[in-house]
Amino acid sequence: MDFLEREMAQDMLLMEKQLTQSYTTAETECANEGLRKTLHRLHEDTESMHARLFHAMHQRGWYQTPVAGQQAIETAILSWEQKELRGERRETPR
Repeated sequence: MDFLEREMAQDMLLMEKQLTQSYTTAETECANEGLRKTLHRLHEDTESMHARLFHAMHQRGWYQTPVAGQQAIETAILSWEQKELRGERRETPR
């Protein structure tokens, strides 16, 4: 039973992650203010569910998060700073 619960939680987490990405795109590209507000509310609900699932899985040992070493952190910071200096912006694929 534990294995089935773990698989279901993994599927749900993946679904919430994909929904969050979809709502982000839809919300940021929506021209209708009322629809944008509705999408924003749905986006927040989805992020909340994702966080609850993630924490429940993490507590049960079903989702391991690696600890970043100092070098990995510094590399990520430098990469981000270089992109900012070049004025690069991450665009969502359409």
